[in-house]
Amino acid sequence: MEKIQVKPFSDLTGREVFCLSRIRDEVFVAEQGITVPELDDQDLAAYHVYLLNEQETDALAAARFFEDQGRYYIGRVAVQKAARRKGLASQLLSAIESYVLDQQLTDALYLHAQVSAKQLYLKNGYEEVGPIFEEAGIPHQLMEKKLH
Repeated sequence: MEKIQVKPFSDLTGREVFCLSRIRDEVFVAEQGITVPELDDQDLAAYHVYLLNEQETDALAAARFFEDQGRYYIGRVAVQKAARRKGLASQLLSAIESYVLDQQLTDALYLHAQVSAKQLYLKNGYEEVGPIFEEAGIPHQLMEKKLH
């Protein structure tokens, strides 16, 4: 299996942008029926974290992280249906955590977890913060992980 990559948007190739757009469209639009535009301005400022298949024609897993008002947020965590339950989402989280620590960007990460995926984040050391809220018509939970 290929290595997880971490790149700012400006360093992505056209093929990588295509692969990342496709996995997000498959997971969030086709599977989950989210109608909010999948690509947004945050993508331009975000770091993109992903694992492509060996042929580099598809992303097996992808996420992004970005700074907003002094906090770093993880978002758009997506794993291809056929690649789930293999630890790829946890590997993405670990790659993000290592990157922000190596670059001394922050000592805490935040994310808006879909409630249905909350166990993944709890298992990876994230803690619930505040009440459940709705985003794009789906219940979410703000979560935080202090990095050491």
